[in-house]
Amino acid sequence: MRKRASKNIGYKKERVVLSDILPYEVPPFFSNRYFYNFLINHKISIVGDEIRFKKDRSGTLEKLIAILFGLGNSNKPKKNSSNYDYYKIDLEKSLVTIPFKFKVTHKDNDFRELTVIHPINQLHLIGFYDKYRNTILDNSSLSKFSLRRAAKVSSLKYFKDSSNKSRKSKSPEIEIIETTDKEYTSLKTFFSYKKYSNIYKFYESYEYQRAEKRFDNLLKFDVSRCFDSIYTHTLPWALINKKIVKDNIYSAKNSFGGKFDKIMQQMNYNETNGIVIGPEFSRIFAELILQRIDRNVEKALNEKGYRYKEDYDVYRYVDDFFVFYTDEKIKLEILNTYKLKLQEYNLFFNESKTKNFTKPIITNITIAKEEIRKLVEFSMIFQFYENEAKSQIGLKYYSSKDIITNYKLILSNTETSYKDLQNYFLSIIFNKLKGLIKKIQIEQEVLFDLFSQKRLKILEINSSSGEEREENEKKLQSTREKQADQEKVLKIYHQQLYKNLNEIIELTFFIYSVLPRVTYSIKVCHILFRIIDFIKNQESTKKAYLSKIPYVNDDELKFIAYDFDKKHNLFKKIFDGISIVFKRSSSSEYAEVETLYLLPIINELGHHYQFDEILLTKHFNVNINTTKLNYDINYFTIISLLNHIKRNSKFNHLRQKLQEIILKKFTKFESNNAEDTFLLIDVLTCPYISNTDTDANNFRKKVLNQIKFFDNGTTNSEKQNIIENIGGVYSNLFFTWKGSDIGIELNTKRGHSVY
Repeated sequence: MRKRASKNIGYKKERVVLSDILPYEVPPFFSNRYFYNFLINHKISIVGDEIRFKKDRSGTLEKLIAILFGLGNSNKPKKNSSNYDYYKIDLEKSLVTIPFKFKVTHKDNDFRELTVIHPINQLHLIGFYDKYRNTILDNSSLSKFSLRRAAKVSSLKYFKDSSNKSRKSKSPEIEIIETTDKEYTSLKTFFSYKKYSNIYKFYESYEYQRAEKRFDNLLKFDVSRCFDSIYTHTLPWALINKKIVKDNIYSAKNSFGGKFDKIMQQMNYNETNGIVIGPEFSRIFAELILQRIDRNVEKALNEKGYRYKEDYDVYRYVDDFFVFYTDEKIKLEILNTYKLKLQEYNLFFNESKTKNFTKPIITNITIAKEEIRKLVEFSMIFQFYENEAKSQIGLKYYSSKDIITNYKLILSNTETSYKDLQNYFLSIIFNKLKGLIKKIQIEQEVLFDLFSQKRLKILEINSSSGEEREENEKKLQSTREKQADQEKVLKIYHQQLYKNLNEIIELTFFIYSVLPRVTYSIKVCHILFRIIDFIKNQESTKKAYLSKIPYVNDDELKFIAYDFDKKHNLFKKIFDGISIVFKRSSSSEYAEVETLYLLPIINELGHHYQFDEILLTKHFNVNINTTKLNYDINYFTIISLLNHIKRNSKFNHLRQKLQEIILKKFTKFESNNAEDTFLLIDVLTCPYISNTDTDANNFRKKVLNQIKFFDNGTTNSEKQNIIENIGGVYSNLFFTWKGSDIGIELNTKRGHSVY
């Protein structure tokens, strides 16, 4: 396999905002990539009680910084004689913020509340990581049980991605990624982790198999609502000692643990019960506490004569525990010890999730996955084949309906559920789809090479005579025969791929629709986008060869791109599948992010495929036919809808209602509220907030007047200048308005899954 070209760009402390700040489940086009560039380009940092930034004569930067970091209009920047200006801030007050919390479906009839913290807390974390990164690493090495602990600071590289090669001409793409001796497709984490990046890798590891050989039984359990239950003050207890901390409160507050405790409170509106959920830094915080608990458990067991790796083996992945044992007495001792040691840190054992396994230690989920793998492996919709060879190689299950029926049988026979296997099944479909597309592209390259050879032979014939000409004509005939054979192969593959894509789309929507989740939505979008992108690229490839290679005609390339009817049959199948998802029910308050991922796929299909306004407003609970509005619609939904409808006049009523919702939200604008801050930034930068630039700027002025952003005496022309400068210079900051590309957004998600 050819390695991707890479360039090491060194360590930048600001990379924290790229990797450790945002939850995985944020909607497409929302990221910290441009925020990272903004911080780097303007040298923005917190130093002591100052927010420093590079000098800017226009005054636009200082205005934007005041909005971003919740500094208010009364706080004026101070000039420095060197190359920076700064705002004086009260760290105790400025860092106490209200995070933006949004809900996603987690379990049946349940949800998980995830968090995006305020930009000023993000900026503060950069300095904290920079100062304490080695301390974090030291305190992550206490436990022998941990399967996912920070091991070192990751190197930062640019990798050129070849998977979207065809799109580079119009949209060059270079990804920032993290690596520690391995390649990833996106910047995953500030630290590299040992030992496993995903729990399923542990199940397949030699370490797991070795433990199974040595012990007869496995016990699995976890901590009940771990992140919701963490009391922030327990971190200093874990790193120092509870009694010492309580007896020396002032010095404890100035320790690493005390400062991390304080940061976690401030970004969560000074809450001490529970920590924000979603970002990587929260997992680090929890890991440091659980490391100490592991250490205490091992010590207590050792004092009772039980030896680690001899009498028992324990593995912990975040808050999931795996205990290997043979003697039932040891199991009970480990359980009781963990219960006691967890309680010392206000954490509790989850009785409902305790499971025991005996040899052979294999779960029903593992059995079901193997059955699904075989089901896919021998299904024709994931293969190319010669018609007469079909029975010989044992291919079956031609239709998606057959696969769905067998999938249900697997679930029934193994007593597993859709949620246990949905992620796995969608991943297999995506990988098999990539294989089909790669295979047909390789066959096309063979044909294109034969076209080139034919061209050279014709040129040689035209420039030769006599025996040489006769020999060249023989070679030309041989090339034509090879071309004819290759065209037959491509014809078969081309026809099969069309059928396969139809079945894959059908199967994908079935698997997704039975249990939608954000992570599943992302995988579905990977599949659908790959199909759409392949079809579009085939069209452009065909046009390129028709124009560049002489002696090639449209008929010879008819098995490269699909004709109008087949293309739009596939596009309509995708559109209908997404429409059904939207029509099935209205978006609940904790499910909208799932369908927000599908909106850009609709846009990829082109202007022939658009939802009507009624469907959108009904699904997202935006009632456009009444004066009564749903003001609970959150920031993510507002900006994603604006990005979807753009300046299309058919959505004028929806756009107007979104404006009304924004104005209503800003009647109680709070500069320390993360959702208000993000929404205000996008009101100032979104080109689709109104139908024209003039109307957009007037709406922005109305919003800024409402929140009393301008100084008394600021003229209308000065206001206009500020608004135009912010929108013009900083068109992307958190949400990608300019140059948005769902392919790039999905690509950054690959290899970066929820832990």
